[in-house]
Amino acid sequence: MKKTSKPLKILVTGGIGFIGTHLINELVRRYKNPQIDVVDNLSNSSFRKERKIFFKRHGIVFYETSVETFKSPKNRTYDLIFHLASPVGPAGVLKYAGRMGAMIVDDSLIMAHLALKNNAKLLSMSTSEVYGSHPEGGKPQQEDIPKIVPANITIRLEYGVSKLLSEIVLLNLSKVRPLKLNLIRPFNIIGPYQNGEAGFVVPRFVEAALANKPLTIFGDGKQKRTFTHVTDIVQPMVDLMETNYTGKIYNIGNPGNLCSIQKLAERIVRLSGSKSKIKHVDPKKIYGPLYEEAWNKVADPSRVIHDLKWKPRFSLDDILKEYINFAKGKIDFLNPF
Repeated sequence: MKKTSKPLKILVTGGIGFIGTHLINELVRRYKNPQIDVVDNLSNSSFRKERKIFFKRHGIVFYETSVETFKSPKNRTYDLIFHLASPVGPAGVLKYAGRMGAMIVDDSLIMAHLALKNNAKLLSMSTSEVYGSHPEGGKPQQEDIPKIVPANITIRLEYGVSKLLSEIVLLNLSKVRPLKLNLIRPFNIIGPYQNGEAGFVVPRFVEAALANKPLTIFGDGKQKRTFTHVTDIVQPMVDLMETNYTGKIYNIGNPGNLCSIQKLAERIVRLSGSKSKIKHVDPKKIYGPLYEEAWNKVADPSRVIHDLKWKPRFSLDDILKEYINFAKGKIDFLNPF
């Protein structure tokens, strides 16, 4: 995309992580000499040498701190705030049990009040986990369907309900204060620098396939996902900030990439030329009794298609081939330009 002449002042929380990395790349591509500040406590990622070089080249300022303890300098103001910082991943959230709810809601409110102070636009990242165990989970899920809270209390439920409460709190705040807010619910984001240790399926499978080790499927493998390339997520995030829409929630997920976990494993083995076998396991034996696997997660992106003319560009094979090449060390997104 062409760079604009407007010098924007931007804050990104969680900007060292997987999605934050690609978002900042998109911001630098799109805008001319933006002021970008990044807040990240490095709990889910590391600030690598290549990224430090990239930040220095583009004048990006990094604050190694949590959202809770971040204090914006007096000489820094913001036009746009992207709030991404959060526990992530079906395995990654386990270490936050019992404190995740307060953390997610409090951090969201801190960013909301900073946005109000600066008269900035706020984009807050929610999750497709807010849909819970919906009885129509195999069908595309629209933003305004009723949310069904499962009876079984799990850490994954704490994550999903915390994100839902955060949405409610922010939207209610925007009704009584002049908060310029939108929220997104991404579905199964995939791309370079995603970490398999947090339980994300494509990094796990590709790592195993390249080592010719068994690909371990949790359960029967019939659960379905709408896999979406990270670029097809971050571009509409930035697009949304360029509109006058406010107080809206958007699903972002590619239904054209709907695939079962079983078929995904078979696809990765084929595309990587691996000799790996596929085996089915109980995830609780790997991550412990607190782990919970989700059933179907199917996006209905009609709203983002209508409002932003969004059209995902990456097929599932495109995504997997790119990730395989990344895992082989053939692609660098940390210091791309």
